[in-house]
Amino acid sequence: MSTSTFNRRWAAVILEALSRHGVRHLCIAPGSRSTPLTLAAAQNPAFTLHTHFDERGLGHLALGLAKASGEPVAVIVTSGTAVANLYPAVIEAGLTGEKLVAITADRPPELIDCGANQAIRQQAIFASHPAAALDLPRPTPSVPAAWLISAIDEKMGALRAGALHINCPFAEPLYGELDETGLEWQQAPGEWWQEATPWLRLADERAVNAQPDWSFWRAQRGVVLAGRLSAQEGAAVA
Repeated sequence: MSTSTFNRRWAAVILEALSRHGVRHLCIAPGSRSTPLTLAAAQNPAFTLHTHFDERGLGHLALGLAKASGEPVAVIVTSGTAVANLYPAVIEAGLTGEKLVAITADRPPELIDCGANQAIRQQAIFASHPAAALDLPRPTPSVPAAWLISAIDEKMGALRAGALHINCPFAEPLYGELDETGLEWQQAPGEWWQEATPWLRLADERAVNAQPDWSFWRAQRGVVLAGRLSAQEGAAVA
C-alpha cells in the first residue's frame, strides 16, 4: 500500500465534502505535512486557490474573502507553530460571524511528545474560539469514506457562524506518484461523486416559534431589535 497515495485520496474526499457546503475559496500556506491537502486542492476544479507564505496574513485574507462573498472559506496550513498563526483569524471569525474552515495538517500520534520537529498537541489548540472542531484519525482504509464525508457534513451542516477546526494527521511518506492504492475506497460512495449535494442533510432547526400570548403583544406599541443582518435580510425585516 502506498501511504502517500492514500493520504491524497483521503484529502480529496475531505475537500470534495467541503465543496458541497459552499466552500469555493481555498487559502494555502506552503508546508510539508500539508502536502496531501495541497495536491488534492490543486486537482479539484471546484476551488479558487490563494497562496501566501505567512499563515497569519493568510487567515485574514480568508476572513476578507468570507466577508465579501458571504460563503465559507477554507484555510490549509501545515503542522506545528504554523497552526498557532491562525489564532487571530479564528478568534475574529467567532466575533464577526464569518464561516472560516481551518484545515490543519498534523503529525501522526506516534510523533507527538517524542521530540519530533514541529510536532505539538494541536487538538483543541484554539480552545473555545471555534464554533466546532473535528479531530480526524490517521488516514486508513479501515475507516469508510462515507464516515469521513458524514463527519464533515455533520460539522458543516450545523455551522451557522464562526470557525470550524479540522485537524488532519498524515503519516509519511507525503510525496510520491499516484498508484491504485485506495481507489476502491475512494469510489465507494458511488454516485455521490457525480452529484453536487452533501451526503447528509441536516434539518434546519432555526425556526422561531411564536409566543403563546402573541395575540396580546402584537396589539401593543414596541421596538424591534435586529442583530447583524445583510441588506437582503434587513429588507425582509422591514
